[in-house]
Amino acid sequence: MRGEFKSTLDAKGRMNFPIKLREELGGSFFISKTIGEHCIKVYSKEDWNALVESIHQMPQVKTAEIQRYLFGSAYEVEPDKQGRVLIPQPLREYAGLQTDIVIVGLEGRAEIWDKARWEEFNKSLNKDDLMAVAMEMGI
Repeated sequence: MRGEFKSTLDAKGRMNFPIKLREELGGSFFISKTIGEHCIKVYSKEDWNALVESIHQMPQVKTAEIQRYLFGSAYEVEPDKQGRVLIPQPLREYAGLQTDIVIVGLEGRAEIWDKARWEEFNKSLNKDDLMAVAMEMGI
């Protein structure tokens, strides 16, 4: 999954999920809060199950808060016949989703952002820091 896609949220909290991403994700997929940014993370079933497994491999004492945070905010969703996905109210509130939204593909997963927050995030990026990391990576 890669690219940036624009969509809108209707009055019922549904959004058209890009067909390209739907095809890559399969029938249903998981959405959850992110750690760090106020956006929604999108996981394929395979990636979600791998995440769950990796968390369960660690001692409960270390992962209890992560489990509450991620699993407590996770929903399995499936696009309807028109390709719309219902974003549950708690996630809409967390991500500050209004009408205009952006879906960002991140190679294997995606994020759903409120358009204004996405633009603000991009303006706040430190280009020098990005350049330093890119040079380290040989990009």
